[in-house]
Amino acid sequence: MTRLIPLALSLTLAGALYAQTPNNIEAAEYDPTANRWFISNGSSILETSDGGASYAYFGSGSATHGMEVVDGHLFAIGNNVVRAYDLATADLIGSLSIPGAAFLNGMGSRSGELVISDFSSGKLHRIDITDPADMATEVLVNSTGTTPNGVVIDEANNRAIVVNWGGNAPILEVDLATGEFSTLLNSGLGNLDGIDMDGAGQFYVSSWSPARITRYSNDFSSSETVVQGAGSGLSSPADISYAIETDTLGVANSGNDAPSFHYFGTANAVERLDAKEFVRWTAEGLSLSSTMAGTWHIQAFTYTGQLLNSQRIDLPNAPTLVPIEHLNWDASLQQIWQITAPSGRQMSVRPDQRQR
Repeated sequence: MTRLIPLALSLTLAGALYAQTPNNIEAAEYDPTANRWFISNGSSILETSDGGASYAYFGSGSATHGMEVVDGHLFAIGNNVVRAYDLATADLIGSLSIPGAAFLNGMGSRSGELVISDFSSGKLHRIDITDPADMATEVLVNSTGTTPNGVVIDEANNRAIVVNWGGNAPILEVDLATGEFSTLLNSGLGNLDGIDMDGAGQFYVSSWSPARITRYSNDFSSSETVVQGAGSGLSSPADISYAIETDTLGVANSGNDAPSFHYFGTANAVERLDAKEFVRWTAEGLSLSSTMAGTWHIQAFTYTGQLLNSQRIDLPNAPTLVPIEHLNWDASLQQIWQITAPSGRQMSVRPDQRQR
């Protein structure tokens, strides 16, 4: 049984900075609206905008298990109560106690809906979050016959994928229209905890035995180990969250009470936003072009998500070469640059892949 853990520079962090490391962590969740990570911390919620180098409390929010960012809110399970918090203010908008809930654990989401696992009873609950101040619940599956843990909604196929605890733990598929479910496969792994999807529809699953992250194809016909071993930071990896915007997987490691972040993107040297808006590294510097004159925002992060530096550059609506000496770049560090054009469109590039 599991235990219960953006980067917008203008974000006003709620609460005082948390100087110590998180403890009793269980869940990690990415917030693309502010490029930050939420980490459950005992019964409170921490947020980090620098890959865990520092933390702040997310208001007085409470989470002991699963969390989901959807529809402008953070939904969090805290001791069998589902709460909705406003992302911008951290204010509590609504809460819901599910009748008969034994141990609410994992959570998956899509707009207007949550699916939550009950670890002890084997039930799956569906929650209508159309109005976060007045949430409603119904039973989606009365009993899976397993010990359900992590949940993700595969919206394209109108299904929920549920991973389970135990030896040779099964992975289930649940039809969201009918509530019918079936076993996709018996994983051969022990104690599956978290699951999430990337932008290509692949699934990432955390397991305790062995401690690793396994990536599955969308139809689960193939799999590969993508994170494992010494130096990975994994220790009883619990809930996970895939940040599609930065191609980074965040893992709440309940064994060492530390989140770990794993980058899976390609970060090509050239990233086109549209036909007339692009970023290109050259041997001389960074070539930027936008149909709009205005401010470009450039932030540099380590592969674990730690903010290294940031700067703003005002440029005309024409291709402009920014020389390397005008950029905050330490060539000795591996890093990802997140660049926001004046239009608000974003992309990621790696300066070490510049064209020569």
